[in-house]
Order: sequence, then C-alpha cells, then structure tokens
Amino acid sequence: MFPGVVRTGLTLPKVLGGIQKTLNIANQVIPLYVQVKPIIKNAQSAFSVAKDLLATPSTSPAKSSTSSLKVENQRTKKQEEIPVTYSNNPVFFL
Repeated sequence: MFPGVVRTGLTLPKVLGGIQKTLNIANQVIPLYVQVKPIIKNAQSAFSVAKDLLATPSTSPAKSSTSSLKVENQRTKKQEEIPVTYSNNPVFFL
C-alpha cells in the first residue's frame, strides 16, 4: 500500500517517539514564554519612557500645561478630602 514508507523504516514507535520529543520541548518552552513575555513588554515601555525623558521640550507651553495639571490635581485632591467625624451612630454610604 505504502511502499516508500516501508523502505524508509518509518514505524509507529519512531513516530510516537518523535511526537513525544516534540511535546516535551513544547512543555518546556511554553512556560518560559509565559514568564518572559511581561519582561519584554515592560522593557519596551521602559525604553519609550526613557526616550520621552531624554527628549528636550520644543516649546514652553508644554511646561505650562504640566504645571497647570499639577495645580488641577492639587485642587481635586483638596476637594476629595471629606472631613471625618467620629460618633457612635451608624454610618450609611450612599
């Protein structure tokens, strides 16, 4: 039926052995890939952050916008602070 297969010596134990070796390698590589993937992703973002830090600002309005953002953040933090009163009454959150 398959004369070429019989001549090459392709047998079921050889095929199963090859499949087993392949699966063993896959079982070793997949966890390694899962562990290394976040490291590579973080390295790419670290390079982009470093590039942004090293870049010189071309215009002064960028500085003013960052300072205005800082002032805005301080204002919102002050608004978010709620005075705490202590009492023995139950507290209901709406």
